[in-house]
Amino acid sequence: MQVTPRVARLEEAWGLDVGHTLRLWGGLPGVLKRLHAEVLASEAFRVDPGTVPELSQGPTALAALARWRAGQRTPLWGEGAGVPDAQPLQHLPLHTLSAARPHAAVLARLGLRTWGHLRRLPRDGVARRWGSGVLTALDQALGVRPHPHVWLALPPDFDQTRELPHALDSAPALLPHAQRLLEALQAWLRARQRGVLAVRWQWTHDTRRDVPATGGFELRTAQATQALDHLLRLTSEHLARLPLVAPVLALRLSTLAHAPWVAGSADCWQAQPPSGPQPVPWTALLERLSARLGPDALTVWQPHSDHRAEHMQHVDALQKVADKSIQSSGGGIFCSEKKTDQTWPAASGSLWPTWLLSPPQPLAVRGHRPCFQGELQLLAGPQRLELTQWPGAGVSVAPDVADGEWATVRDYFVARSPRVGLLWVYRVPPGARWFLHGVYA
Repeated sequence: MQVTPRVARLEEAWGLDVGHTLRLWGGLPGVLKRLHAEVLASEAFRVDPGTVPELSQGPTALAALARWRAGQRTPLWGEGAGVPDAQPLQHLPLHTLSAARPHAAVLARLGLRTWGHLRRLPRDGVARRWGSGVLTALDQALGVRPHPHVWLALPPDFDQTRELPHALDSAPALLPHAQRLLEALQAWLRARQRGVLAVRWQWTHDTRRDVPATGGFELRTAQATQALDHLLRLTSEHLARLPLVAPVLALRLSTLAHAPWVAGSADCWQAQPPSGPQPVPWTALLERLSARLGPDALTVWQPHSDHRAEHMQHVDALQKVADKSIQSSGGGIFCSEKKTDQTWPAASGSLWPTWLLSPPQPLAVRGHRPCFQGELQLLAGPQRLELTQWPGAGVSVAPDVADGEWATVRDYFVARSPRVGLLWVYRVPPGARWFLHGVYA
């Protein structure tokens, strides 16, 4: 189906309608070259490499099948390979037409042995004696009447299992077989015009071992993709991180999520692609790191609508932001510029620091002035923030909130330290306790 999406079963043969795709492959020789490459890469050829497919051609599916039955065919490769000879359809024997086979003996005694002989007979007499089905099939084979086909349809989801030739007990040994499944997945994606977002790898263990019957993992991408090399690299990273607990007998690949695929347009002003190594896309880098370090090791900062500084952002795992563009600057309050459904709280006139301390650090006080490597000079403030209902009732989550307290008030200031620079500090009334909460880079 990579050569043409119009594939149908024709009794003992497969029919491919390539009339609308010949120009894409450079004519019939280009189609045969592509078929040759596909057959060599197929699983059936690896099982029986001595089998050489034979083919024939015709203006219609029934004509091509009749020529194949009549021996007018050529091997796909080897001696005699090439474009099959196109002999006239009028000279084909009647037994090559399935509808005429039940009447072939009677027609032969009447001296009717070819399609041309049958076509020259009066149609009304043929229909009364042998039925109209013979004439209908002949018209369809000659292209006089349309021939409806039931084209081969791809399943809505990809799910394929590959039986291994023998038990394999190492992850590197599984990669060649995983590549064959990924090649089949890529063909399915291209035929369906889809891009994969998540797949599941599953393998079957040797039942003679005291281990679970199956194992596997899920692989997710940040963007829909059809890239075989990228998926294979992510798979190898996962396999290297997950040791096999028992020999593997079969490998299965199935899709969990996929989306419509929109291919990028080429640059008409660029004569040739740039030479040298190309930069790795940001999303591809995140996927590789997640596959190598584990899904929980890589997180993404997200803005959150909250007036409390500690809650203006929260952390999501990589798979929760699939199919989104991620831009991160490293871990401050304003560490993400990605547009989300939630927006930053409006705080006009506020100068938010780049980095926050968790938890805030208590400061010494000298003469009613907070100190941090010297006395602090207050430059701006106060800005009062009231904090209510701290997460985890009865649990102290900040040094200025006692166990069980649900409310506190903070007065924030921008201060300058003689050695460190600009700091973000706050005062908790009453008692004038001071805390260092942020640092300006």
